[in-house]
Amino acid sequence: MGKYSLIKFISELLMGLGFIFTISPIILYCFIHGNYERYIWIINGPYPFSHFGSGPFQLFMYLSLLIVGAALIVISMMIKRVKKKSENKQEG
Repeated sequence: MGKYSLIKFISELLMGLGFIFTISPIILYCFIHGNYERYIWIINGPYPFSHFGSGPFQLFMYLSLLIVGAALIVISMMIKRVKKKSENKQEG
């Protein structure tokens, strides 16, 4: 029973991180573009912040965060499915 609780914890952790990564592009966009003075302060900073003024870099960052989030959610769902199949085999 102990290893299954660890698997459940890992699966739920990956699911939570996946949702955070999936939501983070929206939060990042609102943070960067919420105030013009903050936007100028960010793009005058060191790399990678200085590149947040360019559209392609922002698109790359947002898509990267979305892809990582989706991958974590899929991995979490796969772990849950494998766990459920192994439990069904042990019962039957």
